[in-house]
Amino acid sequence: MTDFAEYNSTRHRLALVLVGSTLGLIFIGGLVTSTHSGLAVPDWPLSYGRLFPPMVGGILFEHGHRMVASLVGLLTIVTVFFFRRDPRAWLRRATWAALGLVIAQGVLGGLTVLLKLPKPISIAHGVMAQTFFCLTVALAVWTSPSWGKSGASPLPDSDVPLPHMALLLFLSLYVQLVLGAVVRHTGHAIAFHVVNAGLIFLWMGWIFHRLTDHHTGDQTLWRTAVGIGAVYFLQASLGVGTLLSLTVSTWSLHPVSAVLWTTSHVMAGASLLGLSVAFLLLSWRRFPGVFSSGRVKDYVALTKPGISFMAAVTALAGFLLGSAGTLNGARLAHTALGTLLVSAGACALNMLLERDVDARMHRTESRPLPARRLYPGEALFLGVFLLSVGIVYLAGFVNGITAGVSGVTASIYLYVYTPLKKISALNTVFGAVAGALPPVMGWTAAAGRFEVGAWVLFGILFFWQFPHFFSLAWLYREDYERAGLTMLPVVEGDGKGTSHRIVATTVALLGASFLPLVFQSAGLVYGVSAGVLGTGLLGLGFLFLRDRTSLRARRLFLASVVYLPVLLAVLVFDAVRRGA
Repeated sequence: MTDFAEYNSTRHRLALVLVGSTLGLIFIGGLVTSTHSGLAVPDWPLSYGRLFPPMVGGILFEHGHRMVASLVGLLTIVTVFFFRRDPRAWLRRATWAALGLVIAQGVLGGLTVLLKLPKPISIAHGVMAQTFFCLTVALAVWTSPSWGKSGASPLPDSDVPLPHMALLLFLSLYVQLVLGAVVRHTGHAIAFHVVNAGLIFLWMGWIFHRLTDHHTGDQTLWRTAVGIGAVYFLQASLGVGTLLSLTVSTWSLHPVSAVLWTTSHVMAGASLLGLSVAFLLLSWRRFPGVFSSGRVKDYVALTKPGISFMAAVTALAGFLLGSAGTLNGARLAHTALGTLLVSAGACALNMLLERDVDARMHRTESRPLPARRLYPGEALFLGVFLLSVGIVYLAGFVNGITAGVSGVTASIYLYVYTPLKKISALNTVFGAVAGALPPVMGWTAAAGRFEVGAWVLFGILFFWQFPHFFSLAWLYREDYERAGLTMLPVVEGDGKGTSHRIVATTVALLGASFLPLVFQSAGLVYGVSAGVLGTGLLGLGFLFLRDRTSLRARRLFLASVVYLPVLLAVLVFDAVRRGA
């Protein structure tokens, strides 16, 4: 059955009615928040034990909100019924997801009233309403004639694909509405709200440039983009007026005007989010293969999951060792996620910068960019997005020091280590610096400052990377030479200098691994383990010095892979045991 045959005018009209009703519900919900009427009715689902209480004061807004919510719930049930025979199974599942959301939304609102739940629950209630609204807009798009008529276009060779920019716009707007809910309920995060509004303006300009530069002839896409621009300026104007009314005495508004102003701002924001959903889906329809499962796997490959995961693990070790007293579980999770995002973004950009090098090496020629499964613009988008979000996330949810260290780490990796690989064998030193900073990030996230223990961890990871990387470079020295990289095994040829440096840095690693004993942050269990592990790694280093074969190098490399997580695990275990 074709897309045209799947289009059904009744379903589309029903979806549009559901969109309009949900937008009205969001408007009334904004009135409830703006007039502080959220707890004007103490019971639920009835209001003062009645189905129709006196509609006076805050009861008018709160009970009116419940009535419209009931209507939206009924319309959602009708939508599920009318879509039950749609040939697209995923569309039928989407209607059931909408029903589940509206039920959860109602229950959450009721529990908030009955249990007098805190403000974060009210914020979640508002965010869930916006999520439900996004799904209703999606239903309207999927049943529209535009969905059937959108033709597929080839992806450009170098530009960031339009669906990626549309996704960035949608995510930024979603975050904006979350921040708006925080501002309305707590009065905090206004600065973040304003800054993100500026970023949204940049993403819109980027999208219009793409549409103009590539002469995109899809009128539906153009009209949707123009609608986004118009509603954005309406919402921004309402936001500026609301902000001025709160901060400038000469702009004080009549209470009724202030309520309507702020509530209109909320509804304009929801409308903008809905338009971004439509634009995302339609642009995705125009480039149907851009988010296929194969491409998603390639996007994941761009982030070098092994390296990113190891960075997060070492940051967690730093956090656990830097924590004094009660462990802050939430900050621990924020640190891990932020580190993972920063590392993933930096790795994607490294893949972009080294795509020509990867194409000349057998070990890396099958990566997404040299194999031409992804375009450079996609890697640029993914890398910049993940890196910037990660740094901002760490700054907002952890602290500025950790965010700053993450920025320095990414900068050394991308702007020093990566280009230096083609110039000097000293690149390994700078690569080791970048690789040793994640545990410092973890420590500063926990302690809020630089401490000696953080630099002890830095020293361990710094020296560990030399036997780890030199053994790997020896195994792939022919690949590196073919790619024109000035790695030590390529520069000095016979491997004598490489083997001596492996032994020297492993001795330094062994010494650094005993520093936790010196500073009394670990005990006998760790000391014995560090001695055994370090001696074993050093022994393999001496074997490679005596017999520089691929077999010896591979054993040394695999041993280094095992060494670090085991050493850190024992260090954390011993520190926790001693602290308990």
